[in-house]
Amino acid sequence: MANHIRGLDHAVIAVRDLEQAAETFRRLGFVLTPKGRHAEWGTANHCIMFGQDYIALQGVDGTGAEADRLRAFTDRGEGLIGIAIGSDNGAAAIDSLRRGGLDIPDPASLSRRLETPRGTATLMFSEALLPAEATPGVRSRLVQHITAERERFPEWLAHPNGAFGIAAVTAIVEDPAALTSSWDRVFGPHSAVLTDATVTVHTGRGLVFLTNPDDLTQLHPDAELDELPPPPALVALALQVADTGRAAELLARNGVEFSRDSEGTIRIPPSEAHGVFIEMAGN
Repeated sequence: MANHIRGLDHAVIAVRDLEQAAETFRRLGFVLTPKGRHAEWGTANHCIMFGQDYIALQGVDGTGAEADRLRAFTDRGEGLIGIAIGSDNGAAAIDSLRRGGLDIPDPASLSRRLETPRGTATLMFSEALLPAEATPGVRSRLVQHITAERERFPEWLAHPNGAFGIAAVTAIVEDPAALTSSWDRVFGPHSAVLTDATVTVHTGRGLVFLTNPDDLTQLHPDAELDELPPPPALVALALQVADTGRAAELLARNGVEFSRDSEGTIRIPPSEAHGVFIEMAGN
C-alpha cells in the first residue's frame, strides 16, 4: 500500500437539482442515503453506498468555495467532477506524498449530517485536495473516514439492481502516456500501466483509465462521442453488479434506455444518468 493509500474511496457526480438526481438514480435501481449536508462547503449529497466504496450525488446547498466550484461546473453540464482516494491515516499519507515532492495542504475537517437508521448522525472526515500534478486529468481528494462505523447500514447496501462496487472510472485526456509517472508517484511504482494509448492506473481498489477522446470507444463501445466535454474530463463509471440479467430487467421495467453486449455488460448513456456514461458488468 504505497503512501498509506487504500485506493478509490468514492466518485462524485455534480448535479444541478439534487432531489431530481436522486430520483433518477433510484430509477436506475440504487438505494440512496438520506440527504446529508456539508456545512463547511455549502453543498449537500445523497450517497450510493457499497461495501468498500460509494458514489456521491452532490449539489449546491448554501454558500462557500466548494459550492461556487460546483455551481460553475454544473453551469457547463452535469457529470463526474472528481474522485476521492482513501486512507486509514490521512496525516501519514500526506506526509509521504510531501516527501515524494507533492505540495499537499494540511488536512481539513469535513462533516456531513444526516438521518440514519439509528437516528441523526454527524459523519466526520479528514480531507485534503490533491494538487493537479498529483493525479493529472482527474481532480482528486485524499480522504480519511473518522466515523466509518456510522456510514453503512444493511438497508443502504441492498441495491435492487445488484450493484456492489465501483470497478473503474474513465477520464479523457490529451496525452495519457505523459501522465504515467505522476500517477505512479501517488499509487506506487508501475501502478500506471500504458497499453497502446491508454493508461490503466491500479489504485489498490478500483481502476482509473486515462484515454484520449478518439480512443474512448475502445474502452466503452457505446460512448456518445458527440456529447463529450473537452479534455481533461471524467466521463464514465464502471460498476460491479451481481447479475446483469437482473439489472437489465429492472432497467427495462423502469423505462431506462440502455444497451447490452454479448457478454451481458450493460451500458447506460449519459442522457439517462446526469451526464455520466455508466457500465454495469458481472463479477
